[in-house]
Amino acid sequence: MKSIKVKAISFLFLLRSLSFEVQAAEYQVIENKAELPLVNPTFSERKIAKIQLKNGLQAYIISDPNAEKSAVAISIEAGSWQDPKEYPGMAHFLEHMLFMGTAAYPKENEYTSYILDHGGLVNAYTAPDRTVYMFSVNNPAFEGALDRFSHFFIDPLFSRSSIDKELHAVDQEHAKNIENDGWRAYMIFKETGNPDHPNAGFSTGNAKTLSGIPQDALKKWYEKNYSANRMHLVVLSPLPLEELTRLTVQDFSAVVNNQAAIEPIQEKMFSSSQIGHITYVKPIKDLRELSLSWELPKEFTSFEAEKYARLLAYVLENEDQNSFSAVLKREKLAENLSVQVNRMGKGQFLFDVNIDLTTYGVAQIDTVIHQFFQVISKLKLSGIPSLLYDEMNTLAQIGYQYQSRQAPFEYVMNYAHRMVDENLENFPEESLIKTTYNPKTMQEFLSLLSPQSGLIIVMADPKLTGVSLDKKEKWMNAEYAVKELPQSLLGACLDAKPHSQVQIPPANHFVPSSLTLVSSEEKAPLSPTVLSSDTGEKIYFIADNSYKVPEACLYFNIQTPAINGSAKAYVLADLYLTALQEKLSSTLFLAGNAGLHTGFGYSDFGILIKVQGFSEKAPILLKEIFSSLSHVTPSKEEFEIYRQMIARKYENNSKELPVRQASEILSHVLYNTSPTSAEKLQNAQELTYDQFLTFAQKIFKTSYVEGLLYGNLSETQASDLWASLKGELASQPFPPSEQMKKRILLLPEKHGPYRVVQTTERQGNGVILAIEEGSFSFEKRAAQQMLSTALHDDFFDTLRTKQQTAYIAQAWDQEVERELLQLFAVQSSSHEPMDLLARFELFLEDFLRNFEQKISKERFETMHSMLIHTLETPPENLQGMAERLFKIAFDYEGDFAWMEKRIEALKNLTYEKLFTFAKQNLSRQNHRRLAILVGGVTMPENTFHYETVAKDDVKEIGTYITWKE
Repeated sequence: MKSIKVKAISFLFLLRSLSFEVQAAEYQVIENKAELPLVNPTFSERKIAKIQLKNGLQAYIISDPNAEKSAVAISIEAGSWQDPKEYPGMAHFLEHMLFMGTAAYPKENEYTSYILDHGGLVNAYTAPDRTVYMFSVNNPAFEGALDRFSHFFIDPLFSRSSIDKELHAVDQEHAKNIENDGWRAYMIFKETGNPDHPNAGFSTGNAKTLSGIPQDALKKWYEKNYSANRMHLVVLSPLPLEELTRLTVQDFSAVVNNQAAIEPIQEKMFSSSQIGHITYVKPIKDLRELSLSWELPKEFTSFEAEKYARLLAYVLENEDQNSFSAVLKREKLAENLSVQVNRMGKGQFLFDVNIDLTTYGVAQIDTVIHQFFQVISKLKLSGIPSLLYDEMNTLAQIGYQYQSRQAPFEYVMNYAHRMVDENLENFPEESLIKTTYNPKTMQEFLSLLSPQSGLIIVMADPKLTGVSLDKKEKWMNAEYAVKELPQSLLGACLDAKPHSQVQIPPANHFVPSSLTLVSSEEKAPLSPTVLSSDTGEKIYFIADNSYKVPEACLYFNIQTPAINGSAKAYVLADLYLTALQEKLSSTLFLAGNAGLHTGFGYSDFGILIKVQGFSEKAPILLKEIFSSLSHVTPSKEEFEIYRQMIARKYENNSKELPVRQASEILSHVLYNTSPTSAEKLQNAQELTYDQFLTFAQKIFKTSYVEGLLYGNLSETQASDLWASLKGELASQPFPPSEQMKKRILLLPEKHGPYRVVQTTERQGNGVILAIEEGSFSFEKRAAQQMLSTALHDDFFDTLRTKQQTAYIAQAWDQEVERELLQLFAVQSSSHEPMDLLARFELFLEDFLRNFEQKISKERFETMHSMLIHTLETPPENLQGMAERLFKIAFDYEGDFAWMEKRIEALKNLTYEKLFTFAKQNLSRQNHRRLAILVGGVTMPENTFHYETVAKDDVKEIGTYITWKE
């Protein structure tokens, strides 16, 4: 008997060995030359494999036992630049089509439903030279999700019925973008660019370019471009590395490799009508933007050479008092300056300088352009010191090695996108490889930035520029004009003398010098401590014993009677925060570059200040912020610039998509803390300098501070820090009994439902329906969350995919001030608001009528387990946990067992209780409904509505006929 057992074990071992050898023959291991260790201890057990399958597909596989979710992304080296000329938008359209069923899983949206039911996310996007697909999912569902995902690239159906449906979705997506200023400028860039470069094509496509597309054409393009040798896969899961490798080989070896060649693009993007010219663009919103762009030659598109472009961006963006940005602001020419090195595609780079101009700056565009070339002249003369190059590289390396966990979905998406550009053996560190600074290379890069080779775009109202616009872009009808760069300006820029005011920025004193952990304790439960609790403040301290990173999150909500919920108070708060951030601009810029980020905003009745990042110098930054709070005194000229800035922001809100305008109206109606943008605009236009100074002087005379000090600091450090900050603030107490409270409107139970109707000049229609589901209890919140999960998927599938009413169709739940809300929203370019609202109600009737089919008992169990797992899963990183803790501390009155109570209620939820909750709230028995209908401009080809007419008048409209002679 023993002999038989030994033989059986030996046979099994032999089978496994043979299996390993067979599988090993299906791929080759790529040597891993990435050597920088990740210091975050939660990554200590992470293992990496880099393989290339026999079919040419490359995979970067991450086994991470601490991963709370699994995630996968794949990048295919085929994007809109590969569109066939006869079908512009093909790549984007095909991206949509892959979600519509495969031979293995033929049901439309089956993949999406599976992912969502298992706590995941799903998306895709089409870029110029690549298309990226990604998902995340709860770990137990990973294998099923991976199998479904792999069939996108093995046996997609491309059914005729799905083609017709997604054609409408793509057209709705295009319609959504027509009045987006970013898209309009991009389309003009394409139209005026080199017609022989594929960037000139219409990348998104619409019904006109894709209508009647043969099924065979889609299949042929797919077969030509979706070849395994063009694919780059990222897999992240807690499963063992060997198992992940096996699954990758198992699921993706069937992807066909047709040896598709990836032909490099030799043409330049820019055309002769762009370089040496200024393109003037009329925006939809009130924008005043100046952009200067250069297309970089091939020799500056390697990772080593790219660093010189990024170094110049690092210098130009600096907000030191002697920086270019500071000079432009002092001279009242600009509001903001940013620089990007844009990788448009493999080996295709743009260096972009973007300047937000003041009204005065628009009138002085020539001066701004000339000053830019003076700065370049200055840098050519002085050079850029190597210490800044080393500083930039050091910060990049620190950011990589000390990275916090990211959400798996974003993590794999980013990695898959980057894999196209890097050699797998060095990935993901190729851009971090240390190199020696070469001043000569820097000079060569600076010499590229000449006025004759640059593209200049001015986006501003023609009334401000004085330029007559004589052209319209083909697909979005954006008005523009192209003018030669005036000879006088060209000459001045070519002969620009070094800028006398702009200086090389100093070293960044916020670069961390110590990244050690305060506590070495093992992972332990949270232990909140109240540092201070009286009529003037309530401050929590919580040490981090879970994430083990040298970071801290320091959050403060400073409530003040000066912010009382009125439109005028919020305008004053907006102005105050703008002036405060300008006062601190140099400090905030340096801290942000060194991994210490600051966020400012206003809460319902106060000012929010959040500092998060490396903990070592966070107290220094916070003290500087608090010491400035009582000294915000801009000049009258600066006040006027800020006032105009925020007034434009309020006015531009009226030009947002109709569904976003509907969202603002809904908030205004439901909450006592949400004045409309129109109300704020009126107050901004009437506000005086003296009124602002009075506000700034008294804003913190009386205050109540809610604070959270969380992360890599000791209780003693936290106490000392708060004592110091409290001294800087020096406020009188503002007792909770005197504070205003946020309130929510409760609709009557026996009247309604109600609708608010508004019009807009924007294209399309937006509708939001809010259904009030009663006051909070843990039991009802559990039912609401479960029901909303099912509604989210079914509403999208019904309104977008089946009925083809819109590109944006969303359903979600909210809990606000202990009241429960279920919301539905649609943005449509083809259906009238009342039609959309009627469809909402029909959807709800059908959902309830077919409840057992929509949520079977089997699906209930799947979703039930998924939601419990989701609530039990802690946030990915310290910042996510800080947001949760801050909310619990002050929205849930410090009940740190709140999540445990939510989980317990969810565990006790039954199928019968869910159905009862759904029937009580979604049926017509519940009249507590408020719909916001925002009707915009409908394009003639989409116009379809019934006109009201008297019965006798119909006789005059039509013609009586008969078939008889």
